[in-house]
Amino acid sequence: MNKPLLPLIFIFTLIGLTACSDDTPVDKQTKLLETLQRMESEIENKNLDAFFSHVSDDFKSEGRGWTKQDAERLLRLRLMRNKTVHVHQAVRDINWLNDGEQQVEVKVVAAMAGTDFSLTDLPTLRGDMVKFNVTFQLIDDRYQITQSEWQRATPADFVF
Repeated sequence: MNKPLLPLIFIFTLIGLTACSDDTPVDKQTKLLETLQRMESEIENKNLDAFFSHVSDDFKSEGRGWTKQDAERLLRLRLMRNKTVHVHQAVRDINWLNDGEQQVEVKVVAAMAGTDFSLTDLPTLRGDMVKFNVTFQLIDDRYQITQSEWQRATPADFVF
């Protein structure tokens, strides 16, 4: 076969395979929920570099005056306390801003402990329970946290 034709055949084959692919576009809510699930897994695996890749470099916590680096230091200290980390999160509310997909506010509660637990264990949990109000922005086709506020949660915050 003629060597100059090989690259063209390869390119057309790739185009054909891409056109036949079964990958349907993911809707904005699914994309956001998948991001939250990945973030939970990254915390459980103590992979903070991957976790903080979901946090914008311009991150701010207005109420505390914290930056991304401040939040990272706090989380590193929290995770060092336990050999293993187990997280349960529950999304309370998703509010898409300006009827688009560029920015979204999410209310989520999360419980984190050094041992595995179920939500029925929350009243006696010896771990952290936190309510978050998080703003995500679509940056380079990925949802990244641009702002977050948080406070202590109670077991009642996990009941819908």
